[in-house]
Amino acid sequence: MKLDLVIINYNTKQDLCACLLSIKEKLGDVSIIVVDNGSADGSREMVRKEFSWVKLIENPNNPGYASACNMGLQSTSQPYVFILNSDVEFLEDGLEGLLDFMDSHTNVAIAGPKVLNSDGSRQMSCRRFPSMLENIVHGFLGDIWPGNPLSKSYQMKELEGDEPCQVDWVSGAAMLLRRGAVDVVGGFDASYFMYVEDVDLCWRLKQAGFEIMFYPGFQLMHHIGRASEQQSLRMHYEHHKSMYRFFRKRYPGLTGELLSPFILGGLAARFLVILALRKIRSFKSSSSEKK
Repeated sequence: MKLDLVIINYNTKQDLCACLLSIKEKLGDVSIIVVDNGSADGSREMVRKEFSWVKLIENPNNPGYASACNMGLQSTSQPYVFILNSDVEFLEDGLEGLLDFMDSHTNVAIAGPKVLNSDGSRQMSCRRFPSMLENIVHGFLGDIWPGNPLSKSYQMKELEGDEPCQVDWVSGAAMLLRRGAVDVVGGFDASYFMYVEDVDLCWRLKQAGFEIMFYPGFQLMHHIGRASEQQSLRMHYEHHKSMYRFFRKRYPGLTGELLSPFILGGLAARFLVILALRKIRSFKSSSSEKK
């Protein structure tokens, strides 16, 4: 296949092993590059010992997800590159169909497969660029009222069927990139440490005239959040910082300047709400254990 797989790993040794085994079983001999961001859990040693045919790029520390993606891209040579989280699992072969689709739709820069949660339900892996109102409603109510109309619209929960369709962005957990298109916009923006780098890349590609597609004809499983769980408080902070960075790129100039205080205030309030909810859940959990 005219394809390289790039897997980004950070201290998820067991998930990475399962991912590589599933690729070997379902896809056979394919080109794989693992970019390790300073893992200290034995991930690197495991790859060298058990998957010697995999190319391993070892970062001495963690430069962030976007930087790791760019390192992987620079180490590939095929026209298509599949960017993957280490906690994905391949369930089937059939990548040829996705590649044929890309070959016949030359203006598509990125295609995202159908992504399943660990329980087999559909993961909301393709979305719209949210309006200001959708941002506010989903940001504050998405966790406690996931069925609200604006969150459903943003997450494109209405998508059904097996036909490919255009979307605004797809999750960086599993995105097939057309190298030529990604090169046009300069790859991932490495100023994002974690989160929103996938949204940013898709946004810049659409600004450049390319299309982003959801391709449900190929599916895999994503055991979401395994790496983020290790430093959940910092990851919440990084997520909010990245959201603000994208806002400023999307709304430059006077508009962004005028809205910035309100956006920063809203993000700070959302961060405090998340901290409060974590405290409540932790208290309830400890209370239940005592009983």
